[in-house]
Amino acid sequence: AKSLKAIISDAAFPALSDDERHMAYLVYGATLYDSEDWTSARDPLISASGMAEASAFDWGLRLSNDFRLRDFADAVPAATRIAKNWPDKLADYSDGGMFLLVREAKKQPPAIEIPFLEGLYAARWKPQSAFSTADSVWLALIEARLAQGNVNGARAIAMELRDPASIVVLHIEKSFDEIVSSDPKHFDVTAAYETSLADMKARSAADPDKLEGVNTVAEMLIVMTRYDEALALVSAALDRLKKNAKAFSDADDKRNWTEDIRSRALFNLRRNEEAFAALTAGAAQLEDGQINVSQAINLADNYNIFDRSQDALNAISKIDLPNASDYGRMALQDARVCAYFGLGDTVNMNKALDYMREHKRDGTQPYLDAMLFTGHTDEAAAEVIEQLRDPLRRAEILGYLQDYAPDPNPTKRSMAIHAAWIAIRNRPDVAAEIAKVGYINKYALHMPTY
Repeated sequence: AKSLKAIISDAAFPALSDDERHMAYLVYGATLYDSEDWTSARDPLISASGMAEASAFDWGLRLSNDFRLRDFADAVPAATRIAKNWPDKLADYSDGGMFLLVREAKKQPPAIEIPFLEGLYAARWKPQSAFSTADSVWLALIEARLAQGNVNGARAIAMELRDPASIVVLHIEKSFDEIVSSDPKHFDVTAAYETSLADMKARSAADPDKLEGVNTVAEMLIVMTRYDEALALVSAALDRLKKNAKAFSDADDKRNWTEDIRSRALFNLRRNEEAFAALTAGAAQLEDGQINVSQAINLADNYNIFDRSQDALNAISKIDLPNASDYGRMALQDARVCAYFGLGDTVNMNKALDYMREHKRDGTQPYLDAMLFTGHTDEAAAEVIEQLRDPLRRAEILGYLQDYAPDPNPTKRSMAIHAAWIAIRNRPDVAAEIAKVGYINKYALHMPTY
């Protein structure tokens, strides 16, 4: 890197051939990247990729460096170039990375966002996982085309949607009215769930060594309130693993979530002690070789709903904040707030609440949960209004505001939270904001809400 820096800085460098200069920039940037000096690598990689000699490798390395820097304003155009010129290279990126790019693209100006989404669509990008779809990506492109006034183009994409969660979004946001009204039967939510369930069952049957397939089908069954079927499915999978630890090729990554799904099915069937045992078993397993933060928090959340506050604190006692993601920190503080509230520990509760207020954009779902649990309904209402006014977060909050199937296993605490949520939804200021942008519909589905 030191030698290359001297060469590039030399007054004679511009006299070299384009090929030589390109290779100097590229190798210099790659060397800095491999040395984890991503800030210094940025400029030479931009120089290399901007030359006519640049290849997919240049742009791929630039994109990887952008990820390291979390420079999504540059990452999105870099991914756009790859999608346009080397679409097969999109398969080199994880599903999580691609979905992250889509979320970040929505924060960019239309001149950056739309070419990226159109590039993915033209490349017919699809997730690597057989149990995932790109429909949430195409939903973003539908919104973008509608914003451009391209209703026919938006409708053409909408007709290809199969993911029922995306079809629900079409129904609850007013901006999609013209699309839904053009063919109501095609956008029937119940039919979409039935079709998607059959599809996922077929995919799981075609990939019998994937626990991810079992989990995906079971998750859908729970949403469709078919709790007995979900329980039977995941229990059979776990029995297979007891008999043969290698029964599923992805068990190391997916088994903890199988336990989590089993616990939810059991809770919904009012088999609470079995549910806590299953959730405890899932939380005890490592996640990516570390403490299973997600499920330890889930366990604490359930203890809080059952007013077992000390058990909730014990469940998360070994979690250290630096080990959690930004969202994980908010979820952890939510669990702590609710436990401290139950124990009457207002000092620690208020400290945790102050953190959540300061970082609410890191996790609005746990923020709202904590506010509802502790009775801070004015703050919760203000957050709901803020999200309804934000096009990037509107679909999520409208999703929470819908009427779903009744909680099959309500506790005194969960009923109080739900009553507070409905009271917020009915407030004149909140209702007025909902009416501007969306609808409240009824769905016979078991969906996450308050």
